[in-house]
Amino acid sequence: MGMPSGDSPEKAQQYYHYLQGHQETQYRAATWHVHWLDLAWLWGFAIALLLVILLWLWQYRTTRQRIYPVDSFGGYTTELAGPSTLFFILFTILLTGWAVAMIVGHLVWGQKF
Repeated sequence: MGMPSGDSPEKAQQYYHYLQGHQETQYRAATWHVHWLDLAWLWGFAIALLLVILLWLWQYRTTRQRIYPVDSFGGYTTELAGPSTLFFILFTILLTGWAVAMIVGHLVWGQKF
């Protein structure tokens, strides 16, 4: 088959669609598939978040509430003073460790995602 002349708009349109059809099927068609590792990370994060919330609720409801004297600073009343709970300290350490690991990882290996 020789090169079409394109003597009419319909013939040129048909040839254009013919070329486009070959362009679309030139590569292997990508089929749908599941990224199981990504799915495991997603559900693992959701479960970990749920566990942290449940642990915080348990700790918050079982800790005896003590009344501490109200702080004053410069004549103004500030928020209530009290020691941090063990949950808060561990959670802060965990979040700080995660942030340091992410920052160092991105500096060392570059941002991959």
